[in-house]
Amino acid sequence: MDKHPMTRQGAERLRAELNELKTVKRPAVIAAIAEARAHGDLKENAEYHA
Repeated sequence: MDKHPMTRQGAERLRAELNELKTVKRPAVIAAIAEARAHGDLKENAEYHA
């Protein structure tokens, strides 16, 4: 496995991206899946597959 050095700024960018994924995007995906489930059978649900 190749090693790639990381700068402090690169590490901070990754931490910020992880924080956004955990606090913004994950809750949005959870809400979208919950809404799709509310529509019934997930096999035939376009909202779930989108």
